[in-house]
Amino acid sequence: MKKKCYYICILMFCITSFIGCANDEKDTEDVNQIEATYNIESGFLEYDGVNYEIDGENTTVMGHYDFDITNINIPDAIHYEDKDYPVTKVAKNAFETDSDIVSFTAGSNLEEIEESAFYSCDGLKTVDLSNSVKRLGKDSFGGCSMLSEVKGVSALTSILDNAFAFCSSLKNITIPKSLESMGPGVFSECEALEHCELEEGLTFIGEGAFTNCTALSEIQLPNSINAINTEAFWGCMALESLELPESLIVISERAFYDTGIKTLKLPTSITGISFEMLDGMSELESIEVPESKVDLYKEQFDELGIEIKIY
Repeated sequence: MKKKCYYICILMFCITSFIGCANDEKDTEDVNQIEATYNIESGFLEYDGVNYEIDGENTTVMGHYDFDITNINIPDAIHYEDKDYPVTKVAKNAFETDSDIVSFTAGSNLEEIEESAFYSCDGLKTVDLSNSVKRLGKDSFGGCSMLSEVKGVSALTSILDNAFAFCSSLKNITIPKSLESMGPGVFSECEALEHCELEEGLTFIGEGAFTNCTALSEIQLPNSINAINTEAFWGCMALESLELPESLIVISERAFYDTGIKTLKLPTSITGISFEMLDGMSELESIEVPESKVDLYKEQFDELGIEIKIY
């Protein structure tokens, strides 16, 4: 009888412990659950100062209801009425011209920041795209004059027009190999930009990408680059030398207009030789060209008065 009671006690202890652990786990889940509330007046879900809108199975960041908020931290998902909705997008004009915002951090499900979402947020200093954001819309961070750090860019596939234009405090940026499209003027007028890392695998420099980046003195083009598009380095007067990769096929018109480049070695891979490809290079003293194409280069550039060397 005593032995039977002993086993019953042991069994009850195990059951109680199991129930306790399960409750502890449930409590932990509840604590970590990001529960949003619905504001009937605005029509938005609200969480931690930010408005959200359900879009099918996902949610979109619409802006904020707490205008004193300084750090925008987007969660992975919003929980509402017993369901999780991944946060995948920041809406057009969501935080436009809000000068109180100091930092922005994307959640792991955020894929797109739409047009002018943070346009002219002139107090914004740091942006972390959390290696999840794929698309940046037009002017998404344009005019953020205090922005000095952008990280977590490895998932980017598309950066549209002027996404970082006039970010006059930005000194360093990385353009990832994943990038498939780049609109005009992405980093135009970033006058403090000194260094840009172009990852191996990137195939092009976009139109007007670095227009008037007057502090840009050095940039290394990866061996995967095959096109430097129109006015890509226009006005980069601090750029006095540039090594062109053997993969390069196209130099579009005015690509190096008003730069400080004094000499340029043009690889054999270049096609479509024309006067426009070196148009406006007032500091250019000489070019090195392959012997097989020297007559074509002389035909285009003899009148410039620059020295044409053969290699």
